[in-house]
Amino acid sequence: MATITLVSRNFPPLSGGMERLVHQLYLGLTKNHDVRLLGPAGCDECVAAGSEVRATAVSPTPIFLLITFVKGIYSRIACGASDIVIGGSGLVGPVVVMLARLSGARSVLLLHGLDIIADSRVYQWLFVPFLRKADVVICNSRNTARLAAEHGISDERITIVNPGVELPKSEVSREEARRSLGCTGKKVLLSVGRLMPRKGLAEFVANSLPLLVADDKEWLFLIAGSEPANALNRPKDSVLDRIHGAVATHNLKDQVRLLGHVDDELLASLYAAPDVFIFPLIESPGDVEGFGMVAIEAAAHGTPTVAFGCGGVGDAVVDGTSAALVAGSDYGRFAKAVREVAAANLRQSSFEFAQNFSWLHYNRQIENCLKEVAT
Repeated sequence: MATITLVSRNFPPLSGGMERLVHQLYLGLTKNHDVRLLGPAGCDECVAAGSEVRATAVSPTPIFLLITFVKGIYSRIACGASDIVIGGSGLVGPVVVMLARLSGARSVLLLHGLDIIADSRVYQWLFVPFLRKADVVICNSRNTARLAAEHGISDERITIVNPGVELPKSEVSREEARRSLGCTGKKVLLSVGRLMPRKGLAEFVANSLPLLVADDKEWLFLIAGSEPANALNRPKDSVLDRIHGAVATHNLKDQVRLLGHVDDELLASLYAAPDVFIFPLIESPGDVEGFGMVAIEAAAHGTPTVAFGCGGVGDAVVDGTSAALVAGSDYGRFAKAVREVAAANLRQSSFEFAQNFSWLHYNRQIENCLKEVAT
C-alpha cells in the first residue's frame, strides 16, 4: 500500500467528463492505497466520511493553485510524506511536481489534450515545462500522447490509458426511453457535453441537419449540455447563440431541442433513445477533443456514433462496429453516414465494444502504471 496525494481541480461536485474520470480514479485508488485529496470546494461531500481531504475554491485559478500547494505542504507536515503525487490534469502540474520533489515522491500527471495545447502564452511558458518534469504522464488517447511528445515530453515517460465509462446496471429499452422523452416515432439524434466550439454543433445544425430534414421531417436532434462557466478554454463567443442562429436561418425549430444541463437519470434515457449519437468535431485553435468519452457512454446503451475523425475520438470508436468515422469536414458525407448508421444494425456491436471500457478495467491499468512508478 502506497501513500498517495491526489491533486485535482476537476472533481465533484463540479460536473463533466474529467470530473467523472478523476472521481473514479480516486475511488479506485482508495481500494489499495492511503489517499489524500487536494480538490475543489465541496469535494469533501463526495468522498467517504473521515477521508483526508483539503478543499479550496476553484476560482480564481491562480489562487486555487497557490492555496492548494500550501495545503499540500501542510498535509505533508501533519500527516507525513506521500510516496506518489498524482495530478488530475496538466493544470495542476506545477503543484504536483513541486509537492513531489519536496516529499521525495514520484510525480504522475493525467493529460487530456487541452491541458497540453491550451492557447495561452502564460500557460505554455509556466505550466507546460512542469509537464515535462513529471516522472510519468498518463495520456487518455494516442492523439494526446502525440501532442505530449510534440511538446517535449519524452516518450519513455508517456503511457496511454483510455478512460472508462459507467456501464448501465440495467438496460433501458429504446422504445421506453423515447416514450419518456416524448419523441416516439421520430428519428432521433443526440449530442451530450459542454457546448464548446470544437464540438461543431452549430456547424452540424447549419450544414448537415438541413440535408437530413430535406428528405425526412421526422429527424429530431436532442442537445444536452450547457456552456462552460469555468473551463480553461471558455469560448469568447456563444455556441448556444450560434446554434439558435442556425436553427432560425434553416427553419429547424421543430427539429432541434435544447435540453441544457441534465441529471444522470435523464442522461440514461437520452443515451438509450437515439438512432445515432452525433460527434461532428472540428479543428479548433488551442483546443482538442482528448478522447471522446461520450461516444463510449452512448455505445454502452447500444447507440452508435457518427463522428468526424478529429482529436482523440479514434480511440473511442471503431468504424463499422460502434461508429462511422467521416474524414475531413464533409458535411454532405456526414449526413449520408447518419442515414446509413441509422438504418444499420450496430446496437449489439456498439454495446459489446463499450464493455472494454469499464472503470474496473481503467483502474487496473492505473494500478499497473503505479507499480512501475514505484519500482
